[in-house]
Amino acid sequence: MIVAEVSIEPIGTGTPSYGDLVAESVKVLKGQNDVTYDITAMGTILEGDREKVIRLVNEMTEACFKAGAKRCLTNVRLDERRDRPMLPMEEMERQIEQKLGIAPGPRMGTRI
Repeated sequence: MIVAEVSIEPIGTGTPSYGDLVAESVKVLKGQNDVTYDITAMGTILEGDREKVIRLVNEMTEACFKAGAKRCLTNVRLDERRDRPMLPMEEMERQIEQKLGIAPGPRMGTRI
């Protein structure tokens, strides 16, 4: 299992707003059950099998092009452990909250 942070930025759209194109990219995640995801203001976090996560990143980028982008800048950060199993992303968040001494709160992102 890996955790990936993905942000897709359409370039050359003629406008500083590109939320509609990003939304088309994120729609790829709806209806699939193989990868857990969390939508945030600055990107999307995916959690699942490496091959499935990479496939979805590719599909998200393609969706951006199909929505009208002429160029897309896709940034991906992968977190993968080989020394022990990865913790689920919610557990990672819980551990940080615990270390900060704060009560677990609502997640900032949105799971569709």
